[in-house]
Amino acid sequence: MNNSNRRYMQDSLLLPAVLMTLAAIYGLSAVVLAAMGNHVFGFAPGTPAYSLFANALMFQFLHAVVMLWLAVQLKTPDFWLKSAGISFALGILLFCGGIYLLLFVGKTALSIITPIGGSLLILGWLNLTVYGFRYLKQK
Repeated sequence: MNNSNRRYMQDSLLLPAVLMTLAAIYGLSAVVLAAMGNHVFGFAPGTPAYSLFANALMFQFLHAVVMLWLAVQLKTPDFWLKSAGISFALGILLFCGGIYLLLFVGKTALSIITPIGGSLLILGWLNLTVYGFRYLKQK
């Protein structure tokens, strides 16, 4: 195997490893935040803060699982799967992070990151949809 082929193999394994690591971090932090929600932060069920917090956690958990699935699927490089993984990774950070920021700090100039993150999550699902249709078309 020459150096360029070896480099390509290493590069093609980098994104799945990054996605797997980020998914694990997102999953871990969601579990920790969920445990702390009522006990440390005092978000009482039925309050607006609790609803926002629960929504952020749900999105974080859901998309962490999708990122794990994408990391496994990326054994064969595909533009649409790679784009979905990157969109989900950034989308979780900005969307859920923006909600957490709103809860803990209040509305700030950084609040614009929340809808940008939501748009990235939508883009990730759109990328998976395109991948699915392209895959079906090939079969």
